[in-house]
This record gives sequence, structure tokens and C-alpha cells, in this order.
Amino acid sequence: MLLNRKRALAAFAAAFLIAAAAGAVDPDYNRVANFGTPIVDGDLSDPVWQAADWQEMDVYAGGARPAGFEARSAVLWDDDYLYTAIEVDDDTHASPPAVVDGTVNLWKGDSPQHRVDLEYDSVPASPDDIEWGYALQDGKILTHAWSSAANIDFVNMKIVRDEAAKKTYYECAVVLRMHKPNATLSEYVSDNRDAVIGYSDMVNANDGGDRLGWLEWSSGIGASKNADLFGTLSFDHTPFSVNPKGKAATAWAALKR
Repeated sequence: MLLNRKRALAAFAAAFLIAAAAGAVDPDYNRVANFGTPIVDGDLSDPVWQAADWQEMDVYAGGARPAGFEARSAVLWDDDYLYTAIEVDDDTHASPPAVVDGTVNLWKGDSPQHRVDLEYDSVPASPDDIEWGYALQDGKILTHAWSSAANIDFVNMKIVRDEAAKKTYYECAVVLRMHKPNATLSEYVSDNRDAVIGYSDMVNANDGGDRLGWLEWSSGIGASKNADLFGTLSFDHTPFSVNPKGKAATAWAALKR
């Protein structure tokens, strides 16, 4: 009996190591989700966002790239939620009802999409990967989860369009649930300080007609659902703090522009 148990534990350990080694493989895309709780209002000047690990969404695909279309994104986490933020330079913001004719098609208009490989196993088109997005249409925010919808709760989404500056700000708070173990992502990360997951995000471009294309951080969403192309998301446990002058006081990575 003891020998069988040892063999089972050895097999489990070997399987765990193989799964860990099979994580997201693109070495050029690694980012950190800092620990902090922003106010989800679409105002990304919040100090906790200003201190975050902002990275450019630099992979464009689709048709002709709209002039001035640029984007960058960041991720935070706390004991309850995963937070995402995207700042987009975009001359025209559009989510036309004739094209975006329901939440499942919100990707056809200006909108972000996120996809995570919580198991970090890089299985292409895995039904366990969670993919979600949201969009602003006629003053209403549309939300949708295309994959593993039972493992995500939409908590709060804000989209602010600054027409004068030609910028759109996206901010999102969600609860993500692991498939194994039975825990939220926040609970899992709290108990596993070295946790990593596969992650990619993107933003779609629309100038009033059909979707033009998209910008991604890493890849693995727009052209194909492929976690093998994701980047790596790790988690910092350092509490966020603000010094007496109201400036972020943290050892986290400097704001990337």
C-alpha cells in the first residue's frame, strides 16, 4: 500500500512538472500583476494604476491599421478580483449596432478581449481557457464570455471615451475561478506566491463599418485561440502604498510608455 502511494505521488509530481514546463512559451512577453485595489471608474490616473506594469499592445493583425491606433494595458489583483486596464489612442470610436448585433459579436466593434490559461498548460483552443470582452454601444456596456463562461463573474466594467483627446479608457474587475483546485484565482494566488498563468489581451478597431483589425499583447486570441502563443502573467504580493505627498511609493516596475 505504501509503495503504491509513493508511486502515485511520484506520478503526480512528474505530471505537475510536465504541465509547469508546458506553460506559455513566448519569452518576449512577461508581465506582472501588482497587488492593489483601484477605483473602477475609467480614470486610469488612479495611483495604483500609475504604478502598474504597463506594456504596449504591439502585435497588429487584420486589415489596414487605422492611423494613430495604439494601445497599452496593465493588470492588477487583490484578495477578491483581477483588474485590467487598457488605454487606447483611436481617432474614431465605434460599435455600430448593424455590425455589433449582440454581445457575442461585440468583438466586431471597438472593444478589448482577454484570455487566460489558468492551468498554464498551453493547450490550443482549450475549453478551460477563459475569454471575455466588453464594449460600449449607445451608452450601454455590453459584456460577453466566449469560453468557460461559468468560471467568470463580471463585477464592474467602465469605458470612458475622451473625444477631444481621441482616447478610450477601459477598466474591468472580474472574478476568475480555477478549474482545479476549486478556488478563485485570487485565493489560488494568495496561497501560491510563485503562481503564473498564461495571459493575452487585445483591442479591436472599428471606424464605423466592419472591424478593421486588432492590436494584441503577445498573441493567441485574434487569429486563433492558442495559449501556446500567450505571454506569462505573474503576481506581486507587495502591498501598494502612497507616500505623504500622494505619490506612489513602491518598488514595482516603472510605468512603461
